[in-house]
Amino acid sequence: MNNSINKAVSSAPAKVILFGEHFVVYDNPAIVAAINKRIHVYAQTNNKLRINIKSGKNSICILTRGNVDLVSIRDKDMSFLHPIFKCVSHVLSEKNKSNIGIDLDIDSQIPYGEGLGSSAASCVATVAALYSLFSDNNRNQVYETSKLMEQNIHKNSSGVDCYVCTFGGIMNYEPDKGFSNIRPKKKFTLLIGTTGVKHSTGEVVSQVKEFREKNSSQFKDLSLKAKAIYKTAVNSMLEGNELELGRMFTENQKLLYKLGVSHPKIEKMIDVCLNSGALGAKLTGAGRGGAIIALLPHDKSTEVLAKISKSPGKWMLVEFDYDGVIVG
Repeated sequence: MNNSINKAVSSAPAKVILFGEHFVVYDNPAIVAAINKRIHVYAQTNNKLRINIKSGKNSICILTRGNVDLVSIRDKDMSFLHPIFKCVSHVLSEKNKSNIGIDLDIDSQIPYGEGLGSSAASCVATVAALYSLFSDNNRNQVYETSKLMEQNIHKNSSGVDCYVCTFGGIMNYEPDKGFSNIRPKKKFTLLIGTTGVKHSTGEVVSQVKEFREKNSSQFKDLSLKAKAIYKTAVNSMLEGNELELGRMFTENQKLLYKLGVSHPKIEKMIDVCLNSGALGAKLTGAGRGGAIIALLPHDKSTEVLAKISKSPGKWMLVEFDYDGVIVG
């Protein structure tokens, strides 16, 4: 190790699934985008053979060779720190650096457990910071390692979240072809609303699987409609047609509602958006809580936001992020 490099800083963006959540698990395409809300990770080495991780008021301290699964954490809100420990442990092992400790300080603009890719962004930012400590800034390797770590959290993760958090932009993902960039003809204005209702992605995915097994014909029909919506949405983005794109948001939400992954708070927030002038709205991520996204008319976004923000929920205007993970 180069002893002159003992500190590193990195950040990775949050993400939203614009189209295709749940159906992508069964070989449908999806559109995922990075947004300009970030997780920042400050890393430095220590000589105490301990991994210290701090995020706000939450923290854990574990021996470098310790087993996070054996650590008793009383506060369930701290469970998101476990995967970060696994990232640190993995990179130290990979780089043969088990004779040092690591201090991590995490500053997040991304609410945890709201479907905005907090686990993927934290893995990407952590891995990137650690690799930078060891003079390794290969983005492809950051992605591959982060994807592996993310699969410790979500067993069937496709790697889509980690990919967009690493490389940024708006990504078209087709299971048989991989990733390609979508470059919209115009700027779109997105609003995110968080319900405050936490969910387990794994549990919701399992419930969708059960729905599919019990209602195979209905699921097939929903899947075909989701694919048609996706195709129209891609064309709408490329053409800069915000009216059509907004309509696809709302049509996609109808499918997710039938799939059983919506929530009363989600439906209420979507109604508020549509009644206030949004062009379309839908849940993003696993559902059963979490967040919604709404497409606002670009030339009237301030006026529409003023109406929406008077209603319950936390609201934030976001832009697409094209930088991906940043080191330094």
